[in-house]
Amino acid sequence: GWNEEERLLISKYADGRPMIPADRRRMEKLRGDKHRYNELERLLDSERQSCWTKIQIFLRPFSIVLGIVLLLLSIAFMSSLGVTLADKFVYSNFTMGYFLSATHYHYNPMNFILSEAQHIFPIDYVLITLLVFYVAACTVNGIRRIGIWFFWVKVFEVVPHRTMPQGLLILSGLFSCSMVALNQVVLVALPTYATYGSQHYRNGTGNVTVVPCDNHAPPGECQLTQFASIIARFTLHANFYGAIVTYLITAFVAVYVVGFVVALFRRKRNILEKVIGTQAADEDDPLLNI
Repeated sequence: GWNEEERLLISKYADGRPMIPADRRRMEKLRGDKHRYNELERLLDSERQSCWTKIQIFLRPFSIVLGIVLLLLSIAFMSSLGVTLADKFVYSNFTMGYFLSATHYHYNPMNFILSEAQHIFPIDYVLITLLVFYVAACTVNGIRRIGIWFFWVKVFEVVPHRTMPQGLLILSGLFSCSMVALNQVVLVALPTYATYGSQHYRNGTGNVTVVPCDNHAPPGECQLTQFASIIARFTLHANFYGAIVTYLITAFVAVYVVGFVVALFRRKRNILEKVIGTQAADEDDPLLNI
């Protein structure tokens, strides 16, 4: 062990002779390893005895149920994106900016759920709010896990209470850009709901029924939402914008599928690996090494 090897090195120079450089470096390495081991053991004990760890054990069944619900939500959201993208590639083309002016949408799970939820106010508003908050939380968690990169160079680690101010500033900018892009993604994932909102119109002349607005509505009965109107006009006048957005969202769905498959077979980190990661972040933090 470290103590035995350190004792042998000390006894080797018990007569007062100065250590040779190789033994001095070995001694410094042994003491550094011993210090890191003691610090790691302290962090592990602190992690085991923390109140949050005990609360997590108690809430484990609820977290499993919540995880299954959020997993189904993610699959439904990405499936909705995939269905709309397939419709765009089949019924539209590059010259039109992949804009769908007619009703070519097939069954879309998220669009169907929110359209049906309009019948009971305000369930649809609650669901769309929860969806946006969930996507925002996933965005922040993803940036926290992978850190902030400039191409292949890792610039900042995002660690709670230890992120550098410059990293927080870049994180805020990335999050703001993600929320702007989310508007376009929601318009693709929820084409009917995001285009017409909770509007309804009267269908028929004899036996009149009130139905949610869609592309079948007569002219003048339904108004496009402001964002959908802006995107439609911009896409029709600049087809390359719609094409680029469509390709980027397609790449986003492809990356999600690859990440989902990798996550199925990737082993979850245990407490020891989490503590080692936290300790490594502390050692790399220049503010803590002054």
